[in-house]
Amino acid sequence: MVGIEHNKDIPRKYVRTIGFLIIVCGFLIRIHYASKYYLNPDELLHYSVALQPWHGLVAFYLNATEILHPPLLIALLQPVLLLGHSEVLLRLVPAICGALFPWFAMLWVQRIAGSVAALCAQLLLTFSPAQVNLSAEVRAYTLAFLFFSLCLLFLEKSLDDGNSLSMIWSGLFLYLAILSEYSVAWFVAAAGIYAIWRLRKRPASGRLLLIWALGQLVALGLYLFLYKTHIARFSHDQLAENYTSWLQIGFPQPHQSILQFAAQGTFGQFRNMFQLRMLAWAGAAAFLVGLFWLWRRKSPCYTFLMSLPFCFACLGAIFHLFPYGPSRHTAILEIAIAATVGIAIAALARGRWLPVAVAAPPCLMIWIFLWSHSYGYQDPYEILRPRHELRDIREAAAFLQNNVSSDAMLLTDTDTDRMLNYYCGCADYSHLGSYQPYSIHQCGNLRFVDDPSNEFSGTPELQQALAQVHAKFGSAQKIWIAAGGFDAGTPVANSASEARPFGKAIAIFQESDLAPQAPSKP
Repeated sequence: MVGIEHNKDIPRKYVRTIGFLIIVCGFLIRIHYASKYYLNPDELLHYSVALQPWHGLVAFYLNATEILHPPLLIALLQPVLLLGHSEVLLRLVPAICGALFPWFAMLWVQRIAGSVAALCAQLLLTFSPAQVNLSAEVRAYTLAFLFFSLCLLFLEKSLDDGNSLSMIWSGLFLYLAILSEYSVAWFVAAAGIYAIWRLRKRPASGRLLLIWALGQLVALGLYLFLYKTHIARFSHDQLAENYTSWLQIGFPQPHQSILQFAAQGTFGQFRNMFQLRMLAWAGAAAFLVGLFWLWRRKSPCYTFLMSLPFCFACLGAIFHLFPYGPSRHTAILEIAIAATVGIAIAALARGRWLPVAVAAPPCLMIWIFLWSHSYGYQDPYEILRPRHELRDIREAAAFLQNNVSSDAMLLTDTDTDRMLNYYCGCADYSHLGSYQPYSIHQCGNLRFVDDPSNEFSGTPELQQALAQVHAKFGSAQKIWIAAGGFDAGTPVANSASEARPFGKAIAIFQESDLAPQAPSKP
């Protein structure tokens, strides 16, 4: 087994310069995508919550926890809204965090395996298509990754040097990560076991042990607080509905064995990070090489630190606590993937920077080209890029404002309502806080009527919604339909939806355009 020869490692004085250039490139890519695509319904849910006026800390917390994510991103979005409401501004915090956290992950890996492995890890996290996507959306994942990378860095520094102040900083960043995203829990548990192992292996001062133990108790208390004041507010049926509908592929299915689910879910993490199937297989193989190197050349505790998060995440899905599969929900595991694959690359290159420096640019360009041209994996939980262009949704909003008369009703699903409220320039989102199905709210000259479903799953569901509207407001009403959201491809089966003048972003048509339903067979 080849090893990393540190005497051939890249001089540390160059690491910061190279790392800074990678940060700049990563930030520019993220800002490009942040300005290219329209805000999806989940992003606009965060926006609508952050838009609510300030009525004190308690009211803010209760408002921020109306969604199934911790409140820290909402707290950061509110001051951003003072600067403006554009897509790029709303996505600025995730973009900055997405460009920065690979740098701190790099500094963490550098302490474990040297500069070549560290910069390889930074490159993988910076240019991973999955990480670019997360950084270009109003989501809290990259915020959590930034704080958790800092937590790992200061934890490693404290365990190496016995530094109590570093342990305090590690705990503070851990709390911020917990307040950003629940998915960090699997890595938090692994880091806790890793810290116990290191503290027992190399006896630490009583002060350091006390600081670490108190930090873990505070973290546990923070999780309990979030559970009591946030998660427990959602009913079991509300959570189970997600698990049995759009999130179901992240949980074991009746036809799967536990081992089959674990294998598919674990490979799904690599597929999500690398997008291309062959590259995902190569990444999985390199991950095993990196684990073996850590076991033989460093310590088994590092091998467990990189692999245990996968085990905990898989167990979380088996017990129906959190999805485990090829999606953003467990993207925290990609920090371990990048670190371990980076270590494997450095080991195979014998710690020499030159072959890595020569191979990295063309490999990255090919990777980005294939991903950007939709040759790779498409996250089933995201709007597909070919129909996610910003100009399409703007054309759709202009079409509605110019063609729907003020006496007509516009029937939408809740996902589409969020998007059209934003892109039609409606500043009032108060109806989302006291949502009543099939109630009217005004947005300029448009009268919206919302169906309670997140999206229309087909013509029968749409026909039922139209029947509800006619029963409430009268059969003489002139009704337009707007169906978009994450699944705009299946709103109705009629030719009108194919003739819309704004691409595939959203289907807009009149009730009279609906094709008649075929009679049901006896």
